[in-house]
Amino acid sequence: MTRARAAALALALTLAAALTACGVRPTGVVSGADPATGLTRGLRLYFVDGTGLRGVSRPDARIRGLADVIKMLGVGPNRTERESGLTNLVDIGEIDVTGRGNRVTYRSPGAFFDSDSDRLPNGQLVCTLARAQSYLSSKDEDRRVRPDDVRVTLDNGERRFGPYRCSQFLGG
Repeated sequence: MTRARAAALALALTLAAALTACGVRPTGVVSGADPATGLTRGLRLYFVDGTGLRGVSRPDARIRGLADVIKMLGVGPNRTERESGLTNLVDIGEIDVTGRGNRVTYRSPGAFFDSDSDRLPNGQLVCTLARAQSYLSSKDEDRRVRPDDVRVTLDNGERRFGPYRCSQFLGG
C-alpha cells in the first residue's frame, strides 16, 4: 500500500469514526403520534371525491350568515375542483339555517338525512356549517367557537338528526 493510499484510508476511517461517534445509539422502529386532525382556519366548503369528504378553501368569501354558505355549497365545486374529481351531493331545497354559539340547526322540509347513502351529503352539510359557524364567530373575540366544537342538527320537518360533529364524517 502506498503512503498516499494509507493516508487516505486513515483519513476516511477518522471521518467515519467522528461521524458515527455522536452519542446517538441506533434504535428500532419508533412509532410516532397520530397524524394531525381537525379543521384548519378560514372558510371551507366540503365536497365529495372518490375517497370521501374533502374541504376546499374559499379565502375571499364574504358571508353574512349560514344561509350564504349553503348557497355557496349549492353552486358546487369550481371548474378546477370538478376536474380534480370533486362533486356536490347536497340537494339544496327550501332551507332555514340558524346558529348560536356552538350549535347549528339546518332545517329542510322533506329532506332525507337518515340512510347510509346520505352519509356523504350529511357530512358535506355538517362540516361546511361547522366551519362557517366558527368562521362567523371568529369576528367576535369573546364568542369565538372552534370548528371541532360545533354541533349540527339536521331537521327534515318530521325528525331531527344529530347533533353531529364534523369529525364523525371525516376519514372514511
